[in-house]
Amino acid sequence: MKRFINVSVLLTSALIGQYAYALPEDTTKPLEIQADEASFDQNSGEAIYKGNVFVKQGTIEIQAQYLKVTTDAKTRKFSSLEATGKPAKFSQQIDWSGNIVISKGNEIHYLTSESKLEIIGDGYLSRMQNSITADYILYMIDDGTFSAEKKDSGRVSMTLQPQAPKDKQAPENKK
Repeated sequence: MKRFINVSVLLTSALIGQYAYALPEDTTKPLEIQADEASFDQNSGEAIYKGNVFVKQGTIEIQAQYLKVTTDAKTRKFSSLEATGKPAKFSQQIDWSGNIVISKGNEIHYLTSESKLEIIGDGYLSRMQNSITADYILYMIDDGTFSAEKKDSGRVSMTLQPQAPKDKQAPENKK
């Protein structure tokens, strides 16, 4: 009976997980950071990383030249990561099928508590073969929505793939 329950939980998790827009366990994983330089202020909860910065948390990866990590001093949870570079890059696996969201821009602000990603300056975001370029992109990770605007000259550019046609239903048997 216990084995049946474990298999049921696993199947239910897999079915529900396929509709998620990010893997929920990513934010429970440790934040692993590599850089050429690092400093940390325990009182303010801010850490600064410079030079060839690489961040990994679960399937989340960030690459930048400069990164500021802000931690809530009371809860000790990460509240934001601000990355800059030419470009700074962010990627995350969004489902169990291996689909990935990829973004890059001059600045990337990842607000962990709100599951929000802001891409500023020469922004690009690609999600499941759909892509957008703009000076400013706001991507809501939990529901997979985004908005964009061109703040300088030019326009927002989007490429959206058509939905796959649904299989035609077989004609009903006539009696």
